Amino acid sequence: MKSIPSNLLAHYQLETTTLAHGLVITRQDATAVAFTSAQDDVFIGGVLYTASQGLEITDIETGAGFSVSNLELTTLDDGTVFTHTDIYSGRWRNSAFKIIRYNAANVTDGVDVLLTGTVGDVKVGDGKITAELRGLQQYLQQPLGSITSRTCRARLGDSRCTVNTVAYTYTGAVTGVVSTQIFDDSSRAEDDEWFSDGVLTFTSGECVGLQQKVKTFSATRFTLSLPMFPAVNVGDTYSVVAGCRKRLAEDCAGKFNNVLNFQGEPHLPGVDALSR
Repeated sequence: MKSIPSNLLAHYQLETTTLAHGLVITRQDATAVAFTSAQDDVFIGGVLYTASQGLEITDIETGAGFSVSNLELTTLDDGTVFTHTDIYSGRWRNSAFKIIRYNAANVTDGVDVLLTGTVGDVKVGDGKITAELRGLQQYLQQPLGSITSRTCRARLGDSRCTVNTVAYTYTGAVTGVVSTQIFDDSSRAEDDEWFSDGVLTFTSGECVGLQQKVKTFSATRFTLSLPMFPAVNVGDTYSVVAGCRKRLAEDCAGKFNNVLNFQGEPHLPGVDALSR
């Protein structure tokens, strides 16, 4: 059951209140920012909530059901917090957030945690940044269970697959750039398609920490599934995991020697065979 500090609860019951909202967002790389709707900056729990950016959050509605509580955060697009580079490269995606309410005139009254969740879409427009805030009920909307499939349903290296991806992780550096989606590493000597459908992570340069799936690999050339933002530059280093296209013979048997953990049904009779 939710507990509200007694002093703050007493303040709620007054005819005139000085309540303010605070929002803290923590990215997956541990970068954190915090805003307040009050006129002055405030320290709460060792975190500085700034007032200069402005904070506007749509009405918070909660219920007893499992519907997702979606809100929107609107703040100034001045490039000091939500930079376009970070937004377009996905660094704010799936960040954790917490919304609190407190007495702006007396912070020692305590805080009331209103909502926690993750950040969804972040949009830029009209001199402002709008971020979708999704409640934790979002996770209850995800499908559970498995259905039959010809290809493997496991992810390379997960608990069902069990392949040790460390043995299939390679490092290198960019030696030539064709576009933000295509680059070369002249030191690569692996077979064509060895890295196709693998995950590449940049370990230096402007894209450091960002991941992208490899669409195709041929000779020394990587083609990513989507263009990178910001740009890839010569000298940028990366690590890449060998790709798995989830096929029984070509991948699980021929590439990873892991047939016993294959999570698909390639030989299951189809509708035509069953109705023949």
